[in-house]
Amino acid sequence: MRRFNIIFPVIFVLCEAIIIIFVSSLMHFLTFTEWSIYNTLIVLFWGVTVVYTKSYNIGKGVSYLNTAKLALKSIFILFSVVAIGNLFVNYYTFSIKSIFFALSIFTSSTIIFRMLTHFILDSYRSYGGNITNVAIFGYDKMGKNFYRTLRQYPHLGYRSNGIFSFKTKKNKINDIPNLGSLDAFYNNYNKFQEIFISTKIPFTYQKELIDFCDKKFIPVKLLPELVNYEFKNFFIKKLYNIPIIDVNLLPLDLWYNQLLKRIFDIVFSIFVLTFFVSWMYIIFGFIIKFQSKGPILFIQKRHGLGGKVFDCFKFRTMVINSEEDTKFADNNDNRLTKFGKFLRISALDEMPQFLNVLIGNMSVVGPRPHPVKLNEEFSDKIDKFSKRHQFKPGITGLAQVQGFRGKIYTFHDMSARVRLDRYYYKNWSIFYDFKICFKTFFGILLSSFYK
Repeated sequence: MRRFNIIFPVIFVLCEAIIIIFVSSLMHFLTFTEWSIYNTLIVLFWGVTVVYTKSYNIGKGVSYLNTAKLALKSIFILFSVVAIGNLFVNYYTFSIKSIFFALSIFTSSTIIFRMLTHFILDSYRSYGGNITNVAIFGYDKMGKNFYRTLRQYPHLGYRSNGIFSFKTKKNKINDIPNLGSLDAFYNNYNKFQEIFISTKIPFTYQKELIDFCDKKFIPVKLLPELVNYEFKNFFIKKLYNIPIIDVNLLPLDLWYNQLLKRIFDIVFSIFVLTFFVSWMYIIFGFIIKFQSKGPILFIQKRHGLGGKVFDCFKFRTMVINSEEDTKFADNNDNRLTKFGKFLRISALDEMPQFLNVLIGNMSVVGPRPHPVKLNEEFSDKIDKFSKRHQFKPGITGLAQVQGFRGKIYTFHDMSARVRLDRYYYKNWSIFYDFKICFKTFFGILLSSFYK
């Protein structure tokens, strides 16, 4: 196994280098240019990026989605550095078409290679290759759950014959072998490459085991019993000599994910404002003005990031009235104009909110911002309601594509939306945003034709 851990990363980095050399050479061939020192530096930088991000750590406890996400992040870093560097050097003068072609080929080649490598390693470990024999201590809930997980998922590459406990009997309890106590482990410690210790066993035994393994150079990992709380990710860090477990760190708490989402918001909003809202404002504005007196846009106070109030823009769908901030409308409200009803059903009244996205007080995808009064009504009734204000509100969201649109009638309507909003942030990825945008687009088409 140690030989594998040395040889595989080298082979992996070499394969990645071959991919980027091939793509660079292909681009030069198609554009009739020559290889230069800058190409060599790009290849070396890519190799450093692969090593620094440990992209070769594939399979053991790493999902296929995370493998793809890490590849895309590395590619984003590479092309960002090349683009910034080219501003100073001004060496590359390729057309947008050539750059897009190279980026597409390199991205698809890298992801296919890593996915294929992931699949091969999973299969190899399932059949007994690259195996890590582990000792599990603690015949309790944590130890049993961990043992069953290893048995259920052989592709993780961990193998265990049972659990060491501090009971004298060596029989099977609940179909999990009891391998004995510490003495049994001490007599056979050289059979194990890693040790997993449940934190529920007495602290004195934990310390004794850790001290012994330190002397024998055996890696030790702890199996903590964390509080019964819904969280997807947690991270362990150290503040001087104090270990800290961060149990509620979300994907969008990371700066590079925030940057990626903001770039997506800016590009998407500029595209929509330029090619859609620009002419919608003129045509829709004329119809709105023709059917009723008042402004084209309806501006309403909504709660945004951190609970701060901002001005939310919409195409006006109702006649001017004194209940616009106190009485919430549905699609059959008698205050709606004929054209306003169409705008609400099709959700086209939300299009001016792309200006909110460009300004920065909204995102393309996120929890829908509710009127201030509606938030005040439910904020104390629904558990963790304020969590939905941890990030920017969105024009569309997971709750909306799941069918929770329009007027909120019951407590269940709001609690279901809050639950889906929290699920979205716990599972956020840029691909999730693409998926929600795709579903929203087709949802608008269907609602326009069938309602």
